[in-house]
Amino acid sequence: MNNDWKNYLLSQDATFTEDAAFRFNDEAADNLKTDSTDIICDLSQFNTLVVAGKDASEFMQGQFTNDVEQVNEECSQLNAVCNNKGRMITNFRLFSYEGNYFLSVKNSLVERCIEHLQNYIMRAEVVIQDVSEQLIHLGVSGNNSEKLLSPFIENIKVETDSVSYNENYVAIRAAGKNPRYEIFCSLDNAKKLWESIAKKADVVNSSCWDYLNIQNGLPFISSDTSEEFVPQMANMELINGVSFEKGCYTGQEIVARMHYLGKLKKRCYKVHTDSENKPAAGDKLFAENARAGQNTGMIIQAEKNPASGYDALAVIQIADTESNLFLNNADGPGVTVKDLPYSFGTE
Repeated sequence: MNNDWKNYLLSQDATFTEDAAFRFNDEAADNLKTDSTDIICDLSQFNTLVVAGKDASEFMQGQFTNDVEQVNEECSQLNAVCNNKGRMITNFRLFSYEGNYFLSVKNSLVERCIEHLQNYIMRAEVVIQDVSEQLIHLGVSGNNSEKLLSPFIENIKVETDSVSYNENYVAIRAAGKNPRYEIFCSLDNAKKLWESIAKKADVVNSSCWDYLNIQNGLPFISSDTSEEFVPQMANMELINGVSFEKGCYTGQEIVARMHYLGKLKKRCYKVHTDSENKPAAGDKLFAENARAGQNTGMIIQAEKNPASGYDALAVIQIADTESNLFLNNADGPGVTVKDLPYSFGTE
């Protein structure tokens, strides 16, 4: 993280949280604003990695779940890196700018991601580096997002995963009921954008973006859920995160076999619980009819619901989604499965 940016936000009455994000207001109140209000937030819970070198594209094609050849300066994609067993080490957004590739990775997985990828570079001309010191990462959401950003980037694209850019800013359209954009820029340009938009939109907690990801069914795993799920369990193929037509990559055989031959037994669902305490990533879910000690699911991420309790994304045994579910143990708070904004198709 850029310390000057951290100090700048602290001077704006932010509080620095234990997960390297920033808090300005009450969580429930801020999350309520996301549905009908223009907002701006810091996204320091994600780090930005650069993958550069003449062999970068070929190298990533052999490691990532999605077709890297489809990424260009106008089109980003969600993607993932798997271990040999097809389990996701991390998932992320991938985009290209000025001839280099950039990954937006949960900060708790940066070291694990770099270490894993370094093992496969061998003689390839590829450099992987954390550039979060140089690139500030912001989020802007709301019906007036394009208007708010237009003084900084002209002719902003509106298609999901599209990229708009100039010499100072990169803006990526993220999936959502309301228009929302991830912004990448330098420290000085981040301050200019923040000061301008903060006059017209509400400044909210970093976690509001995670809340929006939950509402839109976009699961980003952390160190507590790394290597737990094959991509399909996290719905990655439904949100532009997996290609089944590209060539081989680490873990591809398992992922492809699950797609073509296997029957998927787990999926990622949006859930709600009236728990008084925030569910943590990796917390277990239990079904009413489960055998003693056998869990049926796992929390990926949870954030405060504006009305009560918490909304979350969780990977759950499909067969148990119509059962009574509970958090942490069979006597824990109840868990209710909610609708996602996309369907699972014909399965």
